Amino acid sequence: MKNSTIRKATAAHAKRVRLAALADKLLRLSSNEIAAQIRTQSDGFTLSKEWRDLRLKAADLYGTACAKCGAGQTRQKRVNFDHIKPRKFFPELALDIGNLQPLCPRCNKNKGNGPAVDYRPAASS
Repeated sequence: MKNSTIRKATAAHAKRVRLAALADKLLRLSSNEIAAQIRTQSDGFTLSKEWRDLRLKAADLYGTACAKCGAGQTRQKRVNFDHIKPRKFFPELALDIGNLQPLCPRCNKNKGNGPAVDYRPAASS
């Protein structure tokens, strides 16, 4: 075998060993420990009562179909409520219902923290 092939095989094996160790560690954690890990790794916003309440109001106001592609919410694919102007750059609009739009997971991921694009239909006057 060539050296490059051996190096690739060794690197792949090392990666599998690391992933197996991580999986073993995760399997030993209780649900409460996993939840604690999630809470410490986030800023807590998405776990707040204010955000949960606002998402329910936004679902009533805008529905649960993706504003971009029209995909409906299913049991496997829940609608995300996207901040049109990203929370990262506009924290003052984080709890403004007018800054939210329903997006399916795929459209939400593709938009990311990119430009502020409002896919909601324009309100008729």
